[in-house]
Amino acid sequence: MENALDKIPVGTVFEAFNITSELWDRDSKWAAISIDGMLIIEGKVNTDSSLSISDIVDSKRNVDIGLRKSCRHLICQITEGEKRLEFSHYRASQVTQEHEKLNYLLYVHPSGKKWAIAENHTKVVVLFNNDQTQGRWVLYENSMIDLTSQAGIDERIKVIKSKLGKGYNLDGTCSYDGIIKQ
Repeated sequence: MENALDKIPVGTVFEAFNITSELWDRDSKWAAISIDGMLIIEGKVNTDSSLSISDIVDSKRNVDIGLRKSCRHLICQITEGEKRLEFSHYRASQVTQEHEKLNYLLYVHPSGKKWAIAENHTKVVVLFNNDQTQGRWVLYENSMIDLTSQAGIDERIKVIKSKLGKGYNLDGTCSYDGIIKQ
């Protein structure tokens, strides 16, 4: 679909799932739904690792949601004077009902940036928003850090100390909804 990008406003962020590979390698196919739920697209990863759109889909019923662990955010933006759909520069995970039930420790930087980490979970789950996310809150779950082990707990402490070292200060505890509304 040659002019599919013409129908997508610059700045639109999509939650995408790879249908054929968790690695997002060449020729793998994906489906994506805009964060606002208004646009559904399908495409593939090209040989040069760029993204191309093959179809704009009219109904969620017609979309293969893909591999759950393959969640990525895609952003429609102008790069080198050309409108493109590109991978975001940050890691994202799909928000589940389990994540929405968690309480988070909210950290605030003097510059106004905010970052939050789940209080009680078996994995490190963080929420963040910054210039790269265009002010939207994004969730990332690091499935490599197992908080049921001492090594995992130590790694979580290291993550928090890293934020403290960058000038973030604990602001309190918030629910998922409380953070998203900030």
